[in-house]
Amino acid sequence: MDLAQTLVRSVARAFYDSRSVDTRHILIVDALVLHSALRDDDLSYLMCMNLKDLHKICARLREDRFLQVHTRPELREGQQRPTNRTYYYIDYRQAIDAIKWRMYHLDKAVQGNTKPASEKKEYFCKRCNAEWTQMEVLDKMDPVKGFLCHRCNCVLTFDPNREAGGHEQSTKLNNQLKFITDLLPQLDSVVVPDNTFDVAHASARPVTRDATNQVAPSIVVESISKPTAVKGMANTGPQSIAISITDSDGPTEAEKEAERLRKEKIAQSNALPSWHLNSTVTGASYGADTSQLPAAKVEDDPAKKPIEQEDDSAHNDEVNNLFNMLMNQQEEARRKEEEAEQDSDEEEDDDEDEEFEEIATNVASSIGEKRLASSGTTSAADTPASEERPPKKVKVEEPVGDADSEDDGLTFEDV
Repeated sequence: MDLAQTLVRSVARAFYDSRSVDTRHILIVDALVLHSALRDDDLSYLMCMNLKDLHKICARLREDRFLQVHTRPELREGQQRPTNRTYYYIDYRQAIDAIKWRMYHLDKAVQGNTKPASEKKEYFCKRCNAEWTQMEVLDKMDPVKGFLCHRCNCVLTFDPNREAGGHEQSTKLNNQLKFITDLLPQLDSVVVPDNTFDVAHASARPVTRDATNQVAPSIVVESISKPTAVKGMANTGPQSIAISITDSDGPTEAEKEAERLRKEKIAQSNALPSWHLNSTVTGASYGADTSQLPAAKVEDDPAKKPIEQEDDSAHNDEVNNLFNMLMNQQEEARRKEEEAEQDSDEEEDDDEDEEFEEIATNVASSIGEKRLASSGTTSAADTPASEERPPKKVKVEEPVGDADSEDDGLTFEDV
């Protein structure tokens, strides 16, 4: 730890001086090395400055990895709510790593980037400050003056050390930072202890205040304002995962047998009865191609086979009786239709055979009697034929010899 503290204090004095940065950076680093860990108000009391300026200077040191910040809630006497207090301490492992990184980049910047000899610009112009490589100036050369500039035709100056890499600057830098380069190998050979906040605060040296700058003591309060988990984002997934690795790529024999039994069970439950697939009259099969379907398991119980045969024969007899009854009904209906057609043909023949009746005009009494008879109630009026067919008209003819009464003798009688 002594080597790490010496390195940190030396680097702070070498790079944080009064010409570029305020010297209070060096004082803050020395105070943290001496007290191990300080609260912001105690550090401001030691530095005789306000908290705003102190936080600004510590932010720069924090960016350079020279110190670390820790915040925790504390409850003062006489207050109801805790307040967050800021503590500063030095993590020496991170500080040493930051110093090594800065030294590496500083050395590279001084030495310059190495370039091939063909790409180094060794010729430069004093008038226009143009730089050229040896290959670029070969095409424009004066036999007396030398190489000329492509822009202004001025004589170029040759300087082989213009991009040589800064050997003198590198030597000077190594001499100035020898105290750092000597401590770094020594730190690499030992183990630097981890200086966390708990370790630094446990070994912290208290700050002695005068009577006019006393502060109320405070106690540490566990953080209860921050939730342990986001609401609605609880981890409900499996807590453990079991993985089994087998040599076979495909399913095992037990899985294949279980899958075969399952398929047979499904095929047996979906199988159709024989009377549904085969016609009971013609015996033709109307089922699907059974060769593409999985074969159902057939029970070899001999006691069930005769029962199934008897059920099929009884069913066939019932179907045959039903078909016979239907055929008899159709023949009976056809016979009745033929008889009805014959009756209607006979009635039409009777109507065609009827002729006009000749009645003599000289028998007046008979005509009157017929009229009376026709006007009275008869049994023919009550028959269905009289209601369905209209009354027929009879033509009455007079003797030919009576020419005068020819027109009067032509009468029609309703029968």
